[in-house]
Amino acid sequence: MILDQPKPRRRSFGRFLWPAIITAAAVVAVVVTSAGDDTRAELAYLDAMHENASDLSTGADALRVVISRLSRVERSELVTATDSLRESLETGLELVETGPVSENLVAANAVYRRALEAWTVGVSGFTSGILAAADDPTDIVVTDNIANALAELRAGDRLYTDLVRELEAEEVPDPVASLPEVLMLPAEGELFTLSQAYVEASRSPNSGIALRPGLQVSSITSDPLWNVDPSDQAVVPATELLNFSVVVGNAGNVASEPEPIELTLSGESDPVVLSEMVPVLEPGEQTAVQFLEIPVIPGALYEVAASLIAITNDVDLEDNVVSVLFEVNDE
Repeated sequence: MILDQPKPRRRSFGRFLWPAIITAAAVVAVVVTSAGDDTRAELAYLDAMHENASDLSTGADALRVVISRLSRVERSELVTATDSLRESLETGLELVETGPVSENLVAANAVYRRALEAWTVGVSGFTSGILAAADDPTDIVVTDNIANALAELRAGDRLYTDLVRELEAEEVPDPVASLPEVLMLPAEGELFTLSQAYVEASRSPNSGIALRPGLQVSSITSDPLWNVDPSDQAVVPATELLNFSVVVGNAGNVASEPEPIELTLSGESDPVVLSEMVPVLEPGEQTAVQFLEIPVIPGALYEVAASLIAITNDVDLEDNVVSVLFEVNDE
């Protein structure tokens, strides 16, 4: 008698396999998402680096133009160009201080930091050296100082070239745009020879780099306002009290010190001498100094003079005095 054999039971793997597949898919998704986040972070860092390098490239171009014109450039142009460049360098140093989130950019970040640090030292040393050379023609140390600054600029240029090469490595994601050229050192050649040439140019008679204190009296007006008659005589309407407004400007290239200005009114009686202080004025800035309620006699002839008493080494004393001869109308 043959007994019926029980049919073998089919094993079910589905309920065990699908959870494993789902788990594996989730892990892959997390890895892909993480990789995508890293790539986006890398590209964001490279974009910030490109933006900063573009600003540095523009600033370096401006600096080279100024340096090529040291024999005839104004002090303000040099200071403006280097100040703008220093701001871009500071921004770059803040970027590398934060650092990239990806290990792929650690080397590039380190090279960029070294380039920025070298440029910062070079720009600062070059600027202070040129200003010192122009301000003191007897200073012989500045030539060495400027040569050292040029060495830093050249080192920064070479490090930046290394950075561009580093970003071409396979593990670094392709940036949206390649880094622009940045060239701080204005010329090739032996550094001490270049330094001598720049010192000589900064001390040229046509150069405006040297400090030039230069307050000047621009004008003087009365209140009531005088008018000029057909005989070129200034005539003030009938009054017994006069106010004067003296406009003083800074025609130099350096901020002035507070300096006294005297107003002298000479006429029928003893001269009246009044004094006020001119405040600190930046180059190109003006101010009006007031002298109020000065007694006068109708019908009398007067001369008013406003004169600066220069404390600093004013380069042009001829523009420190303005005088006007006037008559006070008696009607």
